[in-house]
Amino acid sequence: MLVGAFELVEPLPELREPTLLLALQPWIDVGSVGSMALTYLEEAWGARPLGHLARPGRFYDFTRYRPTLYRRGRHREISVPNTYLRYVQGQGDTDWLLVHALEPHSHGEDFVDSLVKVMQELGVRQYCLIGSYYAPIPHTRPLLLTGMAASDSTTARLRAVGVRESQYEGPTTIVALTTEEARLRGIDAMSALVQLPAYAQLERDYRGLYTLLTCLSSLFGFSLDLERLRLEGERQYATLDDQVKRDPRLHSWVEELERIYDAEVSSGAPDETPRLSPELERFLEEIERRWEGPQGPGPDA
Repeated sequence: MLVGAFELVEPLPELREPTLLLALQPWIDVGSVGSMALTYLEEAWGARPLGHLARPGRFYDFTRYRPTLYRRGRHREISVPNTYLRYVQGQGDTDWLLVHALEPHSHGEDFVDSLVKVMQELGVRQYCLIGSYYAPIPHTRPLLLTGMAASDSTTARLRAVGVRESQYEGPTTIVALTTEEARLRGIDAMSALVQLPAYAQLERDYRGLYTLLTCLSSLFGFSLDLERLRLEGERQYATLDDQVKRDPRLHSWVEELERIYDAEVSSGAPDETPRLSPELERFLEEIERRWEGPQGPGPDA
């Protein structure tokens, strides 16, 4: 059946006031943290397909999100980029919708409207945007999370699990409208994003993944065995330690980031912490320019 622009399976599953988690590529998925988190939950919980955009070409430029050609024996198959929805039943006191979303290139308002219609059709109670972005933080300190909420009570919930309220202003994504549209329809909307060290540039950041899943476990009250992820994250960041030791310039920059991090965490006021040195600021800006995603220090939505 069609719900907005989404084609959903029939019959629709009967879900208990589900919570919807959405990971958005490529805008806030550096280190693949958001998309890996959804995949981890899908595998751990046995998620089932729910639907996808019926006509993804209405929203996506296929010269930017390229279709992929596969060979299965003598036959060729083409996978077209799309936004996919899956559902999970029987995990705790609520059921779940898990959405791997690609940021639309066009008709963004229709994309948002369709997503909100799916929420209404399935009785979604909570909506949370998850992901990660590059920030001027050192890999030698605990990763930070920032987020936003549509209500004071949800802001307090985020703060209780270590998510700092975002003060970001600047370029964002049209999908950010989902938070406001969900709030207007009585859905408890929020976001939780992990800050990753900008100089690390890991394709799959497992410490970021561990940090995000630990946060979600506390926020929504479910339990996961994350020890394997924790160890893999430690291994990755130990490799970063070795790289920093071999590069005197990078070593000095990490020490500078540590001083700023410690000052900000202790004061709790980002505006009162020391500024980056011009050389380090240029270095981080160059890293951001090399990344094909958006510019900016923290695209919270």
